Amino acid sequence: MTETLTARETAVAVRAAVWADADQIAATLGRAFHDDPLICFLLPDEASRAEKMPRLFKLLFKLGLPHGCCDTTAGYEAVALWRPPGAWHIPFYQYITNGAEFLGLFGFSGARQVTYTMDIVEKRHPHEPHYYLQAIGTDTAKQGKGYGGVVIRRQLAVADAAGKPCYLESSKEKNIPIYQSFGFEVTGEIKIPDGPTLWPMWRAARSGA
Repeated sequence: MTETLTARETAVAVRAAVWADADQIAATLGRAFHDDPLICFLLPDEASRAEKMPRLFKLLFKLGLPHGCCDTTAGYEAVALWRPPGAWHIPFYQYITNGAEFLGLFGFSGARQVTYTMDIVEKRHPHEPHYYLQAIGTDTAKQGKGYGGVVIRRQLAVADAAGKPCYLESSKEKNIPIYQSFGFEVTGEIKIPDGPTLWPMWRAARSGA
């Protein structure tokens, strides 16, 4: 019987992502989020969702890349899109400058739903300086093998070294224990009208010393 080693046991490398990684990162996250309740709510047409999801994550990666907090494992098994303190909010002008991509994904009516939903979520977003885990996903073929844990630890270490807390919204209740294992705690619920429930989670600052 062949023993299956976890990602940590095989010393999987994690590095900061660059623009040349965009298509691979988008593909990994698109597959990882195929059944995500929030994504399915914002992209309700099942027939076009699979094609649009990589485009959506490529746009999110494009917007987050200048902050230097997007990480990937060496083989794109897992990806984490973070935003550093003071940069969690996507400015309105970025929606304008990326309007063609945004409307191409959601259309006019869908774009209104997205902005309405994001407004609800952002009103609950903490304002204390923190690292924001915007999205993390493991390719479906690699899930349950520790790749997500490997990729999340890189920026957690950065946050700890800076003495800063971290924040995320879990869109799946079953993922809450996973995030709790990294020190995140549920702070409430965000209920989207006619849509899914999100669970905001906060990880208190730790000393990196």
